[in-house]
Amino acid sequence: MAIGKPVVRVEDERFLRGEGRFTADYTLPFQLEAHILRSPYGHARIGEIRLEDALALKGVHAIFTGADLPDGLSPIQCRIPTHGDLSPYLQYPLARDKVRYVGEPIAVIVADSRAIAEDAAELIEIDFDQLPAVTDPAQAIMPGAEQIHAKGNLAGRWSFDLGDVEGALRDAAFTATDSFSIQRHSAMPMETRGLLANYDAGRNLLDIYGPTKVVHTNRNMLASMLGMGEAEIRMIEPDVGGSFGARGEFYPEDYLIPFASIRLKRPVRWIEDRVEHFAAINHSRDCSFEVTVTADKDGILTAFDVKLVNDMGGYIRTHGDVVPSHAAASFPGPYRIRNYRIDAMTVMTNKTPTGTYRAPGMFEANFARERAIDRLAAQMGLDPAELRRRNLIPADQMPWHVGTESVKRPTIFDSGNFPLIMDRALEAFGWDAPYERETVDGWKRGRGICALVEPSGLGPFEGVRIEVDQHGRVTIFSGSSNQGQGHETILAQIAAEVLTVPMDKVRVRHGDTGIITFGGGTYASRTAIMGGSAVHSASVGVRDKALEAVARKFGVAVEELELREGAFWQRGANQPVATLGTIARMMMPGNQEILTSPSAGNIPDNDGLVVTSYVRGVVAGAAVFAVHMADVLVDPETGETKVERYFVACDVGRQLNPLIVEGQIVGGVVQGLGGTFLEELAYNEEGQLTTGTFADYLMPNVFDVPPITSIVYEESPALTNVLGVKGVGEVGPSGVGAAIGNAIADALGTTVGLNKLPLTPERVLHSIGFGGQE
Repeated sequence: MAIGKPVVRVEDERFLRGEGRFTADYTLPFQLEAHILRSPYGHARIGEIRLEDALALKGVHAIFTGADLPDGLSPIQCRIPTHGDLSPYLQYPLARDKVRYVGEPIAVIVADSRAIAEDAAELIEIDFDQLPAVTDPAQAIMPGAEQIHAKGNLAGRWSFDLGDVEGALRDAAFTATDSFSIQRHSAMPMETRGLLANYDAGRNLLDIYGPTKVVHTNRNMLASMLGMGEAEIRMIEPDVGGSFGARGEFYPEDYLIPFASIRLKRPVRWIEDRVEHFAAINHSRDCSFEVTVTADKDGILTAFDVKLVNDMGGYIRTHGDVVPSHAAASFPGPYRIRNYRIDAMTVMTNKTPTGTYRAPGMFEANFARERAIDRLAAQMGLDPAELRRRNLIPADQMPWHVGTESVKRPTIFDSGNFPLIMDRALEAFGWDAPYERETVDGWKRGRGICALVEPSGLGPFEGVRIEVDQHGRVTIFSGSSNQGQGHETILAQIAAEVLTVPMDKVRVRHGDTGIITFGGGTYASRTAIMGGSAVHSASVGVRDKALEAVARKFGVAVEELELREGAFWQRGANQPVATLGTIARMMMPGNQEILTSPSAGNIPDNDGLVVTSYVRGVVAGAAVFAVHMADVLVDPETGETKVERYFVACDVGRQLNPLIVEGQIVGGVVQGLGGTFLEELAYNEEGQLTTGTFADYLMPNVFDVPPITSIVYEESPALTNVLGVKGVGEVGPSGVGAAIGNAIADALGTTVGLNKLPLTPERVLHSIGFGGQE
């Protein structure tokens, strides 16, 4: 048995030996280096661009500006359905007449080295006509605001209005209303972005090395923009040093570097430096909620009334409005509420465009909802856990249709026993156990909770091809990709289980459009569900195909054969009839052991022990229920907060590898701690990023991480996939802000403040009246 075992990740060995190969490790003969000249202004018109001095610098091969892009080139399209028409807000690879955020690409310099290209960039002269910058989305949609785009600053607006919200507001016994905001922050992977493009002019073939989560999607988008056939472009994902959502885009550089290689007929490489990363990578979060939640006299929640404003930055990128869409659709969470209304708006500002970041929309919505529910519990004099327990969706009402949709996808919780998991989590944590409210040195102790449902395994499909060679070795060619999650291990475990071979005989290849025709990629905790289901389907296909071949070759009934230890055995016999490798050799084209040579004409031959399987996704995916809890200490004199312990319990349906599940949860909690206490991408009124280095943008380190306990249940297997698994990659961060915010409020005994992330010491003190409230 391989599935369910805590197998150490097979890919880690090469990384520990220093043998991983990342984009910056790839070099090709005659390779050139590119540097992107970016806007120094948040909002400005572009006048004359003078390149003469830069082009005269020795070692500079070319400089491309917006004027060099092909006539009729379309802007970078959204790859995900959106609410309404967002086409007026899409971005071109290079700015032409106007820049809308600091870091927007204006020119690409290609030279013998990165240093020469950077020197040339300093010689380029551009006439800018600086315009007023708009950095506050609330001000951006006020009458008379500076227009960032000709269509206006309000890019999208939509709503859900379910049930009778007005009646629930009118009849409520208890009502809590408050505003909440989640700061702008983003993924900070160890490896920055990069691309190496190599164009073979004689064959009209383009090879691209670079980390992207969706190689097939990006390949198809690039082919359309370049006017090339999809099969003429090969996109290869090397090893990747982290993603967390930010690599799932088609960025301007994803067009510019291949474009430069085609124009120069030379390999061109671009490696993003960290300063670029801060300004150019997709930012995320950056939204505000106005929330009203009501309950009746028995503590039954009766309505949510919400207003959501999401800051999209200077352009709409390829993820469109997926983040606010997720937040709006999933705001009711795990509660059986039928009265729900939300007014959602996406607003353009002069900041870096936004996209997805781990638990997109969910981290934000969970913070606002769960802090509001704690406000209501305090008003009612009810234990926060008890209020949640009374309102969880019961198991006998699954599947639960929320009644909303996100990016054209209905919000449905397919399975789960939320009350059971809640009770187990509370008992395991010791929620009801007494504890000291104050330490001897005056620190206050508090406890917080958050309940949530995290979507996972979103489609539309995933593909796998499995090949068995004559030595019995199994190769999986996956349409998914890997940025460090352990996919090479998980997919190998599934194939090893079905084909009864040791894992060291299974190899997984992924992230390469040249090895499989179609692929969905990696996002939304989908690889275990979608990629795993495709591997299972293909493995079963290989097993059945080999079974039929053995029966035909050796004259044994299929019912008499069984597969174990990588070989077919006849029931009751003490030696195998044939191994998988033997069958693979027999089924090789041209082999006469099963098919004899034709005498008079051609006949279809065997196609090897090979099976390709594409599995179509379930529109709503698989829902993961989780409970986050935290104990914190707060110094009421300084506002300093220490997390004593953190706890996550979740029902993942079925664990494929407990080690990887635990790693995903614990790592996710650490990222959530960063978003709760430290990380913030802040701008001044001119649209300048003021936290653009690690000296200003703070991230959690080992000293900031408390003991983290994860308890994983396999109570409710997913009904929507053959493995019964639910994705776990985004459960970790999703509830951290809410649980800790609630714990700090409990420690200080406050019912105001703590509504704005990050929870800095100043904001903690404001919640108890020091210097006003924020």
